[in-house]
Amino acid sequence: SVALRSRSSRPVHPAGSAVCASPSHTMWCCTMAMLAATAALLHSAAAGYTSPFCGLPRARRLDQTQVLEQLARAHARGEPGGRVLSQACADNPVEQVHLGLGGEGEVVVSFVTRQRGRPSVVRYGREDEGLAHEASGEVATYSKRICVTSGYLRAPPMSTNGGIVPLPDDALAALVNTSRLGLPQDSLAYKHIESAAQAWDHLDNSCIKYKNPLGYWASPYLHTVVLTGLEPRTTYLYRPDGAIRTLNFTTPPRAGDAVPDRPLKLAVWADIGVTNISLNAMLQVARSHADVVLTVGDYSYADGWPQRWETFGVLMEPMMSSIVGLGAVGNHEMDEGMSQAVDFVHRYPQPYRQSGSTNPLMYSYETGLMHVISLPGSYAPTDNASAEEASEQYFFAAQDLAAVDRSRTPWVVVMFHTPWYNSNEKHYLEGIKHQWDMEELFYEYGVDIIFNGHVHAYERSHAVYKYERDPCGIVHIVVGDAGNYEGPAKTWKQPQPAWSAFREASFGTGSLTVMNGTHAVWEWNRMACVTKAANKDYYEWENELGLHGESCQTTGDNSENAWLAMDKVTMVRDVVACPRRTRPSGRRLTEGPLVV
Repeated sequence: SVALRSRSSRPVHPAGSAVCASPSHTMWCCTMAMLAATAALLHSAAAGYTSPFCGLPRARRLDQTQVLEQLARAHARGEPGGRVLSQACADNPVEQVHLGLGGEGEVVVSFVTRQRGRPSVVRYGREDEGLAHEASGEVATYSKRICVTSGYLRAPPMSTNGGIVPLPDDALAALVNTSRLGLPQDSLAYKHIESAAQAWDHLDNSCIKYKNPLGYWASPYLHTVVLTGLEPRTTYLYRPDGAIRTLNFTTPPRAGDAVPDRPLKLAVWADIGVTNISLNAMLQVARSHADVVLTVGDYSYADGWPQRWETFGVLMEPMMSSIVGLGAVGNHEMDEGMSQAVDFVHRYPQPYRQSGSTNPLMYSYETGLMHVISLPGSYAPTDNASAEEASEQYFFAAQDLAAVDRSRTPWVVVMFHTPWYNSNEKHYLEGIKHQWDMEELFYEYGVDIIFNGHVHAYERSHAVYKYERDPCGIVHIVVGDAGNYEGPAKTWKQPQPAWSAFREASFGTGSLTVMNGTHAVWEWNRMACVTKAANKDYYEWENELGLHGESCQTTGDNSENAWLAMDKVTMVRDVVACPRRTRPSGRRLTEGPLVV
């Protein structure tokens, strides 16, 4: 049986907003008025400082000030994901610091600067030696055409503050209306519109027309530095050159290492975005004190409005600068905005070269008793060996699985964005071609768990193979419920399929704790229910515990578990019951009483 128990979460109210402009940054706006409101928090240098958010003026209604003010309030409450803010852009040229993984003994530090010529240098060292070492890296920028492919940018189903939209008409109009540049009217780049709302009517397949000189966006300077020679399970201090705060992280365990009183812990989430719920999901992950964070696709929900990547980077910095992460690409990195993963690859580099991959969207990594494989899934060809030409994705997965040493890393986890096992009306059977091509491969190699996102809800399956419960099958877990602006996927197919163990259309995050080679504990914690009033066309998160307190329920959620605040289960690998999987040993996944 599966042990379940309820627990309420305590979210944070959204804050008010304030907007101001910095005369010294014609392109970037510093949120000075908000910072003045939190001046009481700035009295102690010992408390630590990090960068303010400096965003494009045309994006000022993205609630950037709310992001910063809530982070400051979280710091005042002592939250591990909170922070004190500096008072001016020039005070701290380094922002959006986040951590990834490279080869063994490596951590990748990524950060953003606005000024050209800033060095790609990070100083670091163990706690007992200070910033004794220095690593140099590289800097890059990229440009892209602005293609606002999601109508949710104009009318999001979920509100962060009374229905404020991510992309107001006047911001888009400022780009479409090239007449303001003084171009001659007979120029093919000339366009004049009478009202801001008309801007949407003058797009070319959702893109600003290629002839428009305002229709392109250039990133800030993206720095990537690899720290080498790191010891496992060791806390390091680090500071990017020019930063005014020394940060810290703890390295995950070495592959094959197992410490009974300190098991490997992974935080798992997906479909994050930039809302007040996203912020509190980040705080929930920060509180988990995980060794590694797995992000299973759909990071910023920029959806072609690229400034949202900057907002997202600032929102996530408190957690992502202190816990190393691995990620998978989602449809909002690949398809929305016609982005083709350009932002993802430049901003969140993954260890693909180190795992023998030629594609930055597919890789593997080992830590502790776990081997993790990340794939693009449905967003790349999946043809298997029965096809005339098998896909690179299939070959990579097959070769990687064949090389796993189950005596060293007995647990094998795969993550890709679009789920195979999903009983929600949203995205139903969307990944079936991928499933046809690769489910047998994963089954034969004894994969234990598959993590997915995409569906904005939580669902966990029993061990399953080809839609039948199978003790030697794989547990599929969908965690696409981290708070993005598209709102919950509330409608479930009825009746609940026999392979589906738990499902709920609320928001939360998950964690997997690997106790040893045969036992792991999976836990999902609800963080928010959302409600939709009869006179409104968007969802809101109104009260600290939701409209109905501890027994809150997302409006329209027809699942059997809609009111439960937690799903917790022990997974047990029975290595005797499945002898055909001897690579090097078979495994069987069962569910039993909670074992911690």
